[in-house]
Amino acid sequence: MKRAPILAILSIVLVLTVVACQGEAGPAGDQGPAGEQGPVGPQGPAGKPFSLDEAAIASIVEVLQGLLFGEILDGFAKFGITDLEEPLPEAPPKWDPEEYTQYVVMEAISMYNAVGREDTVAYYNTPESIDGQWYVFIFDKDDIMLAHAANPTLVDRPASVAVGPNNYPAGEAVVAVADEDGEWFSYTYPNPSTGGVETKHSWIVEYHGLTFGSGWYERGPGKHDAPAYTRAFVGSAIELYNAVGREDTVAYYNTPESVDGQWYTFIFDEDDVMLAHAANPALVDQPASVADGPNNYPVGEAVVAVADEDGEWFSYTYPNPATGAVEAKHSWIVEYDGLVFGSGWYGPGPSKSDQPAYTQSFVQQAINLYAAVGLEDTVAYYNTPESIDGQWYMFLGDENDVMLAHAFSPDLVGQSYSEITAPNNYPSGAAVAKVADEDGTWFSYAFADPYTGAVNFKHSWVVRYDGRLFGSGWYEDGPSKSDQPAYTQAFVQRAINLYNAIGREDTLAYYNTKESEDGQWYVFIIDPDGYTIAHPQPKYRGRDPSLRIDAKGYFYGDDLLSATESGKWVDYVLLNPETEEDRQKHTWAVRHDGLLFGSGWYE
Repeated sequence: MKRAPILAILSIVLVLTVVACQGEAGPAGDQGPAGEQGPVGPQGPAGKPFSLDEAAIASIVEVLQGLLFGEILDGFAKFGITDLEEPLPEAPPKWDPEEYTQYVVMEAISMYNAVGREDTVAYYNTPESIDGQWYVFIFDKDDIMLAHAANPTLVDRPASVAVGPNNYPAGEAVVAVADEDGEWFSYTYPNPSTGGVETKHSWIVEYHGLTFGSGWYERGPGKHDAPAYTRAFVGSAIELYNAVGREDTVAYYNTPESVDGQWYTFIFDEDDVMLAHAANPALVDQPASVADGPNNYPVGEAVVAVADEDGEWFSYTYPNPATGAVEAKHSWIVEYDGLVFGSGWYGPGPSKSDQPAYTQSFVQQAINLYAAVGLEDTVAYYNTPESIDGQWYMFLGDENDVMLAHAFSPDLVGQSYSEITAPNNYPSGAAVAKVADEDGTWFSYAFADPYTGAVNFKHSWVVRYDGRLFGSGWYEDGPSKSDQPAYTQAFVQRAINLYNAIGREDTLAYYNTKESEDGQWYVFIIDPDGYTIAHPQPKYRGRDPSLRIDAKGYFYGDDLLSATESGKWVDYVLLNPETEEDRQKHTWAVRHDGLLFGSGWYE
């Protein structure tokens, strides 16, 4: 702040208000008669007037440097200073920007008290009044800008013209928030010191019908830090609401100018009705249930359900207004004064071409919905055909592993997972329920593909969350039976997967049934001592290992038992259960967890 005008005024005031010194009293008169007072003697000659030379005036001015001079004038009563000899406060350091900003505003008010409106406005419209990032702006009682040295084009214009980036109504907000005690208001605005658009923190005071303000800047989060920028964006909306009220805030956030690339603010009222959504105006005045994402995912209901005063993140897929594409959106949602304020940033998210990542994201989105709206609404949604996304659909189970949701096969709802099987009675339901944990697990098996109708190899990602089971999977064309070697290896691997999922006892029980046979393919399991412990034909179970001799007298037992974890092909002649004839059999054997898993195909 330039203080030369105030120094000059105060120097004159000090000189003019110095009083003349009085002379000494004259001698006493003669004593009168006893008991009577004698007359007063004549007045002595007047003393010489006191005067200040230039050196004295310069010394006084030097002492007054850095003091809050306006308080010497008619602002004494307002600011509580009654003793002129009491030291006045010095300017706080700039490294304390809040204190310094309040000082700058108070100094402007002091100048107004000292020299009046005209000279104050004139001074704060000069470039010299700018102090680095600090400048004073003044509005009159009609909210017309009187002074703004950093942007003279705003002078004589209404507050509504003083807008920040994206037409944010900064001017209207600062005059609305001002009061006699002073208020802080934060927003983004050009910094004259750096030329960049930064977060500005303004101290605003209403005084004698005028609005005085100034502020300090700091670098807010950049768009490259999307989470922090999103939170600041929502905070800015709440700041505006506090300043100008509901009506004007809603009006602004329904304008296209309020959209900042991928960022826009959406606002719901106390009854979960959309008040503002500049990216999709058709949603305004509609209930939250109408604001759906792809596959009718209930985004609106979720965001209003998850909102609280501390703010919450909620992730889902939604159209990005900046790209037009449906992407993963991460929204920061805050409940404030009964309203819900939110905005979010977008990420590309996994594409369907990356099936594993897309599957995990699909399951996480279901968990997010459950955390937001609860079990009942989540189950209701995932039992609708709209929740199916091509080959992806959710299956949900309760704490007792009873199916709660399965949009592709509604007849499975209400069944225990232990009763749900894949082709050949393969216990896929029991397996996914057993393998699911909080960290999530993959499990692969054969199952019907809703996208093609064929039975394909399914890879499911299953997560145990809050005691419930959440799962989904993607399909691929596994080897066909016409490719016997590949189909055989896949058949054995499925047996190992089942063993890993449900354990030894239940795996043996399954592979000891006729239902486990798939045409010429069946699985046999041999223990570490060489005895067969699983085989659909009971006569082979527990048989002496020395009897592993084929139809031509070849002892293939040692060859079979030499298989390692890498797997081994073994050939011998054996009865084909499909044709009841002896045929050359090609067996794929794999050692796993001390057991030997095998299956084969016949020529």
